Amino acid sequence: MNIKTLMTCAALATCLSGTSLAAMAQTPAPKSVQAEHTNQQYKVGDTTHDLYKDERVGIKDWQDKGLKAPQEGAQWVQISDKYALINMEDGKVLDIAPVKLKPLSK
Repeated sequence: MNIKTLMTCAALATCLSGTSLAAMAQTPAPKSVQAEHTNQQYKVGDTTHDLYKDERVGIKDWQDKGLKAPQEGAQWVQISDKYALINMEDGKVLDIAPVKLKPLSK
């Protein structure tokens, strides 16, 4: 194998590996959250603990937290470091959003 062929193969391998890495980087990670008190991992579609169906744990100021309006029969709750939109009837996770920290005021 001559040096020109070897360099071409190396360049081709580099391009192909970069393409696969770029494709993997564009694939979003599944939304999930781990509850600290139960060590339970939840993702969209999972059924949560009954605690999260209770309206007393629901977030009332969801707009201030930058969350979308919950549909009727659902509520946002905070689970560890994320917000989860929970169907209050069956406890299913409908969506998960990160907690956005506001900058401290001076």
